Amino acid sequence: MALRSLGTFAAVAALVGLTTLKAVWANEKLSWLGWSGEGAASLAYGLAESDHVLLSLACEKAGTPIRLVYPHEPEQPVDGGTYELTLKTEKQALSLKTTGTRLEMDDLFILEGELPKGADLLALLTAGKTLTVAVDQDVTELPLDGAASAGSALFEVCGR
Repeated sequence: MALRSLGTFAAVAALVGLTTLKAVWANEKLSWLGWSGEGAASLAYGLAESDHVLLSLACEKAGTPIRLVYPHEPEQPVDGGTYELTLKTEKQALSLKTTGTRLEMDDLFILEGELPKGADLLALLTAGKTLTVAVDQDVTELPLDGAASAGSALFEVCGR
């Protein structure tokens, strides 16, 4: 009987832990996060101090292209396949070709590409209230509040 009570206690404790964890997740807020160091810089929209990222932009050093990474699972993902991705605000749009890659460890399909030379990322991130990321019929909307200030290091290192 004591073993059964211990099992019930463990199950209830686990449920309470998950409920508490769910409440913590609910209180977490996705935001724009900037980083720079050792000549590299990045800007991401995600959850601070986690691997939950919806969009990432980065360069390795000044003069190198800004690389975009976007997690997206197409209906029929093709490792190495080409996908058109569009970043759009109310006033501006930017399209680029991306390559799909399956990350086996995370079972995550990502799209990777480089922003076209001369693309004005700062203008795009300040041209409205919402950034729309579109691949085929899949559309994700990200609020732009805080994007320009979080991206200041990226703009300084990688260009605008």
